[in-house]
Amino acid sequence: MASIELQNVNKWYGNAVHAVREISFKIEDGEFFGLLGPSGSGKTSVLRMLAGLETVTEGDILFDGASVTDQTPQQRNIAMVFEQNALYPHMTARQNIAYPLKIRGKSKTEMDEMVGDVARMLHIDHLIDRRASQMSGGQQQRVAIARALVRRPNLLCLDEPIAHLDTLLRARLRGELKRLQRSLGTTSVIVTHDPIEAMTMTDRLAVMRDGVLQQIGSPDEIHNRPVNAFVSQFFGLHSMNLFRLEGLRESAGRFSGSLNDTHAEVPRSAMAHADKSDRLLVGCRPHAVEVVKQGETPPADTFRITGRVYVAEPLGEVTLVTIQIGDLTVQALDARKRDYAIDEEVTVAVPQSALYAFDTETEETVAFGEGADMLPDADLRAV
Repeated sequence: MASIELQNVNKWYGNAVHAVREISFKIEDGEFFGLLGPSGSGKTSVLRMLAGLETVTEGDILFDGASVTDQTPQQRNIAMVFEQNALYPHMTARQNIAYPLKIRGKSKTEMDEMVGDVARMLHIDHLIDRRASQMSGGQQQRVAIARALVRRPNLLCLDEPIAHLDTLLRARLRGELKRLQRSLGTTSVIVTHDPIEAMTMTDRLAVMRDGVLQQIGSPDEIHNRPVNAFVSQFFGLHSMNLFRLEGLRESAGRFSGSLNDTHAEVPRSAMAHADKSDRLLVGCRPHAVEVVKQGETPPADTFRITGRVYVAEPLGEVTLVTIQIGDLTVQALDARKRDYAIDEEVTVAVPQSALYAFDTETEETVAFGEGADMLPDADLRAV
């Protein structure tokens, strides 16, 4: 196990692709750290440089304060689990797990003991003498994880290890991996494009976009205090709704603006974040949206705009209502048991306390909505 530090790391592929740009952060010893971002964000390149599978163009990587930038994966004592488990299909689970130990010259007694320990931890001891080709996808991935852990690595690298599994198995393995990492205390880094995996599994995570580090923090910090509009929309079970208004004006003490040629009522407090061109960019999480049907009275002091129901999807305890406002799609989570008709006209109402505000040019966050005040007042931006 080790603490890991990246110092001003850059990665170029040829002279054309600047995949990673000046990345710096530290992973504490025993921490479960996540690298999150869309395809092409550079997260896998960072992981592969940590593992020693890619060379660093510029910058330095340190394990426990010592540079490992020029070391091989073997010298760094790295273990890696890929999306495709890459097991030897003709070998048994025991032989697959023991292979890294065999390469290191361990005795049969040592191998049997270490393989047995890790197999029991991953609940695959009953499969130990079954060939990989005779196992299900979830069983094979457990064997691949066991093979990575048996060597007791300084760093465990997980490259979207459960992305190809079905939904229920993915949820089960998320919990098992988190529990296993906690019990072993192995410093671990997982790459994922799935915010749910990042939220549920990691202690802290880094959100990346186009090779640039956007934000580092705990899942709660990033969810409730996103540093910009991109992070607010990318991170979370449901994307944040963004409303880009223009033509702000006041009439008889009430404030309004236009969104896709649709009239919107704006709370007085939000007007403080309008720019000099009378534009405003605000957002809210779907759980903060109240869907007001015709004949109902919208709550006072709310952001309000009218649209039409695109679709309503029951999710058990709540209904996910998608509302179309011109080209804009707005999502609301409604806990009330109500029916919605396609193309039904409704009003979106958002309490002013739930509104986030963003700079209209840079899209950096300038005001947080509800929930942010529950977190420590810290600078969460990438360093």
